Amino acid sequence: MKNIVFIGMPGSGKTTFGKIIAKKLNMPFIDMDEYIELNEKKTIKEMFDISEKYFRDVESKYAIILGQLNSRVIATGGGIVKRKENIENLEKNSIIVFLNRPVENIISDINMSTRPLLKDGIEAVYKLYNERINLYKKYCHLEVYNDGGIEEVANKIIKKVEEWNSENTSNKRP
Repeated sequence: MKNIVFIGMPGSGKTTFGKIIAKKLNMPFIDMDEYIELNEKKTIKEMFDISEKYFRDVESKYAIILGQLNSRVIATGGGIVKRKENIENLEKNSIIVFLNRPVENIISDINMSTRPLLKDGIEAVYKLYNERINLYKKYCHLEVYNDGGIEEVANKIIKKVEEWNSENTSNKRP
């Protein structure tokens, strides 16, 4: 079975829904940021403190590694779409799901001080959203709106993934 890879803004629910979907489909779950930290023995913040380029280079390395796996649910970091090759590597064995959550919900829900690119506040969230929204839409196979209850959205994701699987024999985006 293909991986299910979640992309989207920080705070869109990629990890939350990744864990739920993995459990419901009896698949292993990987939080890409945690995977990177574990293997690099540095926190994301420490890598960003070196430079964003340093972190993005490390992230690209792990996109190659994780893109070679099968039958996993993977929650990526919000900036994975900044490099086209990351998506190309991940989508080899994956369905890319853009978890689109209203920005207002993200702002009201997350602790921005713990997110390196959001520490500058609300304006940073809108700026990132405007910079990335077209990339998320361009690189996904499926777009799911995270605008309901957890169970409702989880079931919507599974239904869309199952429909996509039954309609597609290749990995090409429509």
